[in-house]
Amino acid sequence: MTKGGKQLEDILLELMTLDELGDDQIVAAIEAHPEHRTAILSFYEDWLTADDGRGLPETTEPDYVPDISALWAAPSQPANPFEDKSPIALKGIAQKCGISLSILSLIEERGIRAASIPLLLVRNLATETRTTIANMLAYLDQDQAMLASDFRSDKAPVLRKVSFADAVRSSSLSDEAKDNWLKLSE
Repeated sequence: MTKGGKQLEDILLELMTLDELGDDQIVAAIEAHPEHRTAILSFYEDWLTADDGRGLPETTEPDYVPDISALWAAPSQPANPFEDKSPIALKGIAQKCGISLSILSLIEERGIRAASIPLLLVRNLATETRTTIANMLAYLDQDQAMLASDFRSDKAPVLRKVSFADAVRSSSLSDEAKDNWLKLSE
């Protein structure tokens, strides 16, 4: 059992038994169980793109059950969706997503808590980097990256992730852009 919450399997089974599964139900599930945000979104993405190879009709068969076996698979290290992007491409991604390059750099280095990043931005970043939302969230949820050249000390580093709102406040974005992002992130 998770701290003060339900097990992921119970949450997903409840979602599967709903008469209609839509964005509102997913948002409510994430708000009720933020510790399972990535898994719930991954489940919903699988639900929306379900195809069992038989060419399902537009309305899913009543006995269709999405495959959730991946939840018990050994976690793999998600690839960095920004890895193959040039500095010019990264600048273009930042502009298209309406954020500064400094915020994008923090996101790429996983210096921002993934749960504090607005889903709209996660979706836009996934689109611009040509990856899935689930892969983007899995990448962002990893521990913060630190290069050996970034660290020169006899003591172990203390990595601290900041909230998206804090990153926005300290960025060079216009006041209007800051206000828009802060409304979405708080």
